[in-house]
Amino acid sequence: MPNAFPVVFTLGVLVNFLWLGLSDPARAETSRLPDENTSPTARIDAGLSALTAGLIGARACFVLLHWGYYANRLIETFWFWQGGLSWIGGVVGAVIGLGVYTAFSHRPFWPLADILALPGVVIALSCWAGCLLEGCAYGRRTDAGFWTPPAADIFGSRVARWPTQTAGTVLNLVMLAALYWLAGRHLRHGTLVCMSLSLIAASSLALSFARGDLVFLLAGLRLDTVGAAVILLLALCGLALCNLRR
Repeated sequence: MPNAFPVVFTLGVLVNFLWLGLSDPARAETSRLPDENTSPTARIDAGLSALTAGLIGARACFVLLHWGYYANRLIETFWFWQGGLSWIGGVVGAVIGLGVYTAFSHRPFWPLADILALPGVVIALSCWAGCLLEGCAYGRRTDAGFWTPPAADIFGSRVARWPTQTAGTVLNLVMLAALYWLAGRHLRHGTLVCMSLSLIAASSLALSFARGDLVFLLAGLRLDTVGAAVILLLALCGLALCNLRR
């Protein structure tokens, strides 16, 4: 389905801001903070900062990796709707964006990051669902079977493939349900967002071995495989630090 990705991604963004504006902040264990730190305005501002910086980071990372093409087409670097986003660059950008917002607004970083843990999974879910409908992030070719039905790639070729987009969509739905349940538990600040990033990175790492779309290699591994492993390691370190501190 042409242009499905931007439509599904936009729907995910709209759902996130409805959630940030209307949800109960106590679900992310922030009720013990001053109201101004978790007000709908603060949550939406934090979400906007993370989203804007995340999109810039995702696009910048993709453009840098494909600089040979964009060097003579600089105007196309701003054409987000054409596709070409790196989720790893998006994660880095979102963290930086939230950090800048909390620094200038003098609000606590970790509680607001926890509030954005669920929206982060919604974004990942919308990306996989968008790829499923549009044919990007397609799986490797394999023998036809019940679990490997014919699927299209971005070139319109329909052959039996590993169902990476379907698996990514289902995994993120399960992750979203699990994190929603965990959000109401008594967790230390930073735990929920680190768990969210760990799950997103772990699922992306596993699925990267079944992907068949073209990507640069590093030491024989897909670049997104290496990036997912780094994000997973950092998120697990953050999870350990959040639960070791007093």
